Amino acid sequence: MPKSDSPDIDRVSVDPRCRKLFREIETRFEVSDIPTEKWYLTALGSIIPSSEPSMAGQLYLHLISKPPYDASSKRRTLTHRFNEVILKAVALLGIPAEAVISISCMQPDEDGDPPFTREGWQYDDANHHRGMAWLQKIYAQNTPALLDMFRKHRDFGSAVCDIAYGLCLSDRQILDDLDIEIMVLPAVMGQNLPRMTYWHIRGCRRVGVSKEDVKMLCECVHAVARVCGTELDRVRDVQVDEDEV
Repeated sequence: MPKSDSPDIDRVSVDPRCRKLFREIETRFEVSDIPTEKWYLTALGSIIPSSEPSMAGQLYLHLISKPPYDASSKRRTLTHRFNEVILKAVALLGIPAEAVISISCMQPDEDGDPPFTREGWQYDDANHHRGMAWLQKIYAQNTPALLDMFRKHRDFGSAVCDIAYGLCLSDRQILDDLDIEIMVLPAVMGQNLPRMTYWHIRGCRRVGVSKEDVKMLCECVHAVARVCGTELDRVRDVQVDEDEV
C-alpha cells in the first residue's frame, strides 16, 4: 500500500469500547483450559461475521500495542495468523473484505507482506483427501449424514469437501487444530446459524475443548455481538448431546 496509507501506530489508539471488549474476552480465556494467548482467534472469528467487521483492525492494533509484538518479526507472525483466520472464514461466509482492509490499514510498512500460502494449490486427489480427513475429524460418525444433505446438490457438496475443507479449513501451515475450531465456531455462530453452530460446538468438543470452555467461547461471541448491537437470538443456548461427541 502507499506509505501515506500506513498509520503512525504510536499516534493511533484503540477505541475504548473495543479495548474493554478485548479485555473481557482475554479474561475469560485466563480461567479456561485453552491457552490464553489464543484468545484473539475467537475474538477475530466473532468479529468477521459481525455488523462491524472493521473492528478486526482495532483488534490487530490492540495486540501490536503490547510488548509481545514490539518487534517486526513478531508482528509479521501475528499478521500471518490473522490472514489465515480470514482466509478460513472465506469458506464460511465469503470474502470478508472489510476485515482484511481494516487490518491492512493498521499494518506498518516495515512488517512486509505475508506469504502466499496457497500458491500452487491444486484441485486434485491430495487436496480432496486432506479436506475429507479434517471434515471427518470434526464430524466423526455424523460425516455420512452431512454429505447426504448435499446428494441433490453435488456442486455444493464438492465445494464443501474440496474448497471449504480441502483448500481452506484443513490447511495447518499456520493454525493448528485447536486454533481452527476456536475461530470457526465464532465465525458461524456470529451469523446466527443454529445448525452450523451445533455442528461446530460438537467439533470443538472433538478436538479436545471441554464443555465448560465451549460455553466460554459462546459467551465471547455473544459479547462481541452485544458491542455491535446485534442479538444472536437463534443461537442463544445451543446444546450438544454429549453422547454424540
